[in-house]
Amino acid sequence: MIGVLGSMKLAVWLLLILALLTWLGTLAQKTRSTYDVQREYFESWFVLAELPLSVWGNALIEQKDGTPWPVVLPLPGAYPVLLLLFVNLVVGGLVRLKWQARRAGVLVIHVGIALLLLAGGVKLHSSYAGALALYETPADGNRAPDRVYESSRFVSFHDYELVLMRDAGDRIEERVVPEHVLWSARDDGSVTLRADGVPFTVRVTNWIDHARALPKGPMFNTVRPVVDGAFLREESWPPGVQPKSEAEFAGCYVSVFAKDGERHDAILWGVPRLPHDRNGYPFTFEVAGERWGLDLRHVVFDLPFSLTLDRFQKLDHPGSTMPRDFRSFVRVDDGSAQREAQVFMNNPLRKDGYVVYQTNWGPQPMGGPPWYSVFEVSYNPSDIWPALACGVIALGLLVHFGLKLWRFLQSSARQSLQS
Repeated sequence: MIGVLGSMKLAVWLLLILALLTWLGTLAQKTRSTYDVQREYFESWFVLAELPLSVWGNALIEQKDGTPWPVVLPLPGAYPVLLLLFVNLVVGGLVRLKWQARRAGVLVIHVGIALLLLAGGVKLHSSYAGALALYETPADGNRAPDRVYESSRFVSFHDYELVLMRDAGDRIEERVVPEHVLWSARDDGSVTLRADGVPFTVRVTNWIDHARALPKGPMFNTVRPVVDGAFLREESWPPGVQPKSEAEFAGCYVSVFAKDGERHDAILWGVPRLPHDRNGYPFTFEVAGERWGLDLRHVVFDLPFSLTLDRFQKLDHPGSTMPRDFRSFVRVDDGSAQREAQVFMNNPLRKDGYVVYQTNWGPQPMGGPPWYSVFEVSYNPSDIWPALACGVIALGLLVHFGLKLWRFLQSSARQSLQS
């Protein structure tokens, strides 16, 4: 068994499968978003990959929409392939390989590659990331009450949560339902939610990953329910056009059933409101004399510090509005001390295990004022591991080729002396 797990043949086959998954995943991005392809092809145990039947872009067999007819290939996802490749490296490179001085470089290289794969696994299971958008603090100090100028929270890029809120007078109590619990409500399915101490049940239907809430006009036909003159439409894109990330907002229908027979219906749409409006607009209703609310929002993460955008700077190329540099001057406050920092391309802010990157700005395309800045905030316990792994691999290559050169020089010297 150890011989099979550490064999060179297994390593070659695993690398070929990875190459195939990468190719098919690239083709899949023509009709699906990058995030969906990443989850389906590279974070799963199994995938039904599609290979379009075409030659130089010309379909051999066309479907009704004009796209090539695909061949479905059942393949393992990249997750088990990389896991098995890690085992292959450990067994073949560190267990079966003879521990000799002349192989020291090869052993070090195997350690570096294994560390690189381990970093990917830790990132997949333990990291999370999201967006934080802030408006530039007005120079005159007159802050608009509905805009966000400082925050110690950020929201996930893709993951949603259904939030049940209760007005307790001096506070708002929240109960959160993760997105994956609601996936059974796709198509004709439904999910019924019950909780202790809640005098009603919530039924979720018509979950749509890419939705848009629209008013129901006389010229529109829809198979989905119409609530208060509005409905949810599933977003679609022409063949060959990748879904736009700014339109990938989830939505669903909810129905609240009280014990006395009272019913409340609503549409929840997860379009983000920050930084333009810091206020929440949940669906609110009353049951048994208490005020409740339901909202569909991106998952919220807390930071151990707060960020304030003091100033945003954008420099354009001469004679154009195309930016050649844009950066944010922020103030970091962890409760005990404050410091100022600049965040711009290739110069993130690092603090308490979090990394804050400058990713976008607005308003676009002409710009402000008022300016706002968009940051990516990520937490990854293995953040520096890839850099360490590359250093280990470079050291192994240096040792390996250095020993090769040393043996060659010794051999050449001996031949010269003998002649």
